[in-house]
Amino acid sequence: MKRYLLLFACLSLACFTGCGRGHSAGRQNLPVVKVIINSWPGLGPYYVAQAKGFDRAQGISLDVSMNEDPTLRHTALESGDADLVGITMDAVVIARAHGVPMTAVGQSDYSFGGDGIIAGKSIQTLADLKGKRIAYSPGQPSEFFLLVVLQKEHLGLQDFTKIPAGDPSLAAQMFTAGRADAAVTWDPWISQAEKLARGHVIVSTRDTPGILLGIVAANSNLLPEHKDHIYRSQKAWLMAVDYCRQHPDESAQIMARKFNVPMADFKRMAKGAQIADLAEELKTFGTRENPGAILQIANQANALWLEAGAIQKAVDPYSVVDWTIVDELRKAEK
Repeated sequence: MKRYLLLFACLSLACFTGCGRGHSAGRQNLPVVKVIINSWPGLGPYYVAQAKGFDRAQGISLDVSMNEDPTLRHTALESGDADLVGITMDAVVIARAHGVPMTAVGQSDYSFGGDGIIAGKSIQTLADLKGKRIAYSPGQPSEFFLLVVLQKEHLGLQDFTKIPAGDPSLAAQMFTAGRADAAVTWDPWISQAEKLARGHVIVSTRDTPGILLGIVAANSNLLPEHKDHIYRSQKAWLMAVDYCRQHPDESAQIMARKFNVPMADFKRMAKGAQIADLAEELKTFGTRENPGAILQIANQANALWLEAGAIQKAVDPYSVVDWTIVDELRKAEK
């Protein structure tokens, strides 16, 4: 779920410099927990945790950086240069199918209107798109959303002319340029579809809440060794989520500055993400014995990605979800 791609074009591999496990002299020599996110507002509270010192209160130092390239994020996680990455559950299934030892350990949010399909005013429904050109990003969360909504309408990718796009912002630009009749995209194209794309939203994740589930993933091979620091990072995250709700303007200002967008723009795009508190996270994960919606989404992703040809073999859903951190959070709450 990359956002505002052009605003972050200057980001480079430099964000990985010093990513290795170690200590930060500027933050009381606390153990560093490296978190790599993309420009999705649902992950913004990590910056609040850092700015307000909630990480230090938990005995760690969060090192939060932003990178839009999923391959680089995966590489950093696999090599141990990152402890956590922000991603969606459907994308974890693809990563795992391609050999990345990635597993979901916490929930950040879910898309609630921040992703959707825009089209010209003559197209009012998904059925109206049949036979038309639709731009989308293969193998990315936007395609997963597309597959879900098409399935509900008993449609498939074979019913459209597919226009591949490198990312959802480019898909929207293809639509605007007249190279596609519709585009699967994200904010700011969703919230400002009429202004930016001269179209309208025909369906969004507000109509299918919970489908694009934002999670944080860890390296499953390294989790046993790093679980204490990751647990502390998630405690800091939850403190930040509470702070965001109690001090919305101050928190939005912190996040807008880090996302390099005006505060008003950040607030608008943030409406498309429902950030999870502890109660929501515990409900989403459930327990290994009685899993919540996260396992259902993993199974759904398996089925749809297989059908779309994005993966060649289904992955074990229990390999892409780990309850270790959530179970510890549940115990601490009692």
